[in-house]
Amino acid sequence: MLQLDLFEGAILNAKQQTQLETFIDNQVVRSQNAKIKNVETEIALIDAGFVKGVDFNNTFEIYDVVEDVELGYSFDNSNFLVNDVSYTGKRGGISFLSKRYSREDDKIVDIEINWFDFVGGKFECESLVGSYRRVKAATLLTKLNDKRDRAEYDMEATRRRNKGFDIALKTLRKKFPTANFNIFTDFDRYSRRFVSTERVKGQFDNGSYIILDIHSNGDYKIAKKYDAELAGMVSDQVMEFFTNQNK
Repeated sequence: MLQLDLFEGAILNAKQQTQLETFIDNQVVRSQNAKIKNVETEIALIDAGFVKGVDFNNTFEIYDVVEDVELGYSFDNSNFLVNDVSYTGKRGGISFLSKRYSREDDKIVDIEINWFDFVGGKFECESLVGSYRRVKAATLLTKLNDKRDRAEYDMEATRRRNKGFDIALKTLRKKFPTANFNIFTDFDRYSRRFVSTERVKGQFDNGSYIILDIHSNGDYKIAKKYDAELAGMVSDQVMEFFTNQNK
């Protein structure tokens, strides 16, 4: 790849000069188009009730760039690098101001949502809508507020759940001191998908175990169980075991 430094008096051939000028002109057009779309997007948000600085930020700006630029194509060895090219660039943009509950820190944290599109007066934002369906700005504001409320709900629900697990573990460990009780992530199957859920597993010395669902008040009930002794029996032993249960 040929490297050319304009400040050192390197001379571009006619084709290279045209490519460089086209690149610079295209950056101006792209920056101006991005500015127009940014302004239109902000107006649509404000008209729908969004408050700048509260519901969204807008950091978009056009600025002067000076950097090395590679032009041409590598497949035909026409690519070349031009040092210190000055052109118009763009950066920043609109981001929605939301919240989420951090289980690691046990608190609500601020987040910014940058991935969205605005076309034909409607917004596509999977992070807020939950799908790629395009919605009006007013609907998007409702979804944004719902996500903030969800953060509060998640925090309270998690704290209640944690309290329930603490109560259950203390009770179980006191009643059955020889067993090992711990919280783990289990999976339930619903149709074609698996959903994770936290449960308590009690492991016993003989290899048997029990898996428990835990209520927020500390109550528990059996979700799954495994009897190691029964699992090791042959057919006649199992039937004799069941027969003796009825005596």
